Amino acid sequence: MPHHHQRKIENYSKMAEPTRAVDDMLQSEPTPDWRKGRKHWGIAWELHWIGFGLAFSILAVFSLFSLIQARKKRGFGRKPFVIAVNSLLLFFGVTRASYLLIDPYGSQQNGIEVPLWFLQFLFNIAFPCLTSAFSLIFLAFLEVSKLQLVPNKLQNIYLLGSIITFHFALVLAGDIASAVDADIIILLLICQVFIIVWGFLLSASFIYSGFKVIHQVRNVEKRLQLQNRANTSKVAKVTIGTSILGIASSILQLYSLVSVYKFYAKIQEPDAWMWWTFQTCARLVEIAMACTLTYSVRRPSENKRSASVRRKLTVTETTAMALENTFAVF
Repeated sequence: MPHHHQRKIENYSKMAEPTRAVDDMLQSEPTPDWRKGRKHWGIAWELHWIGFGLAFSILAVFSLFSLIQARKKRGFGRKPFVIAVNSLLLFFGVTRASYLLIDPYGSQQNGIEVPLWFLQFLFNIAFPCLTSAFSLIFLAFLEVSKLQLVPNKLQNIYLLGSIITFHFALVLAGDIASAVDADIIILLLICQVFIIVWGFLLSASFIYSGFKVIHQVRNVEKRLQLQNRANTSKVAKVTIGTSILGIASSILQLYSLVSVYKFYAKIQEPDAWMWWTFQTCARLVEIAMACTLTYSVRRPSENKRSASVRRKLTVTETTAMALENTFAVF
């Protein structure tokens, strides 16, 4: 066979297997065989990365719009608490959307070669963004409902800020370590265990607080001087819903550590459908949780606020009112 024909065949075989280079690269987290996976998933793969990529993009745009509005309006929208949560949700949406739309899970789906360390950073940094926004709203809820789960020294913005900083630092340290040596898995395990434990702790405390507020709704109503106790119940129900999603997220992380990634064993690569199902469920829980957090800090419409003579406080107004001084340190 002539040499030029042989070269053409070799070039074609390389084009037909664009993910070979990805499979050969060291990765800190196991991924399925992309060639086999795409054949198994079919259209489900496109629906996953395109659908969720667009969903997180919409979340980012909405959070950015809320931040822009905060600069134009006085009162609730400008409160540091609202700005902090919206900023975290914006960064969460941007990193998740970028990760899914540019190079989903390092599959080189779009033919774009992105350094694995950068992809890992985009993926991992989203977790502290979501849990930090969740924890800020949790502290806000405790202030609003006048509940004290722990001593005053532990239930304050300074300690929470330290935990949030530690979480971000831990994720960054894990990413840097795995970028230097992909065989270092101890920091990845520590990061995932921290996410699981912190998520369970926040969610369980949130659920307990929510049910306690619903049970003592009349007392809380008096403290907040509300004319309609349904508003207080609404606050509690929203927090319980968010907490259930938080627990679901922690369970999924635990499941991934044990069943999908097998504690990051080097030899085993996850089953294609098991991996796809897990990632789909994880993204669904994340976007649902982000939406409930966005709702919690949504600025009520001026028309709705002025239309009613007997004005009712919304979830966000009630929260911000109690935290005006608490979050002044931001």
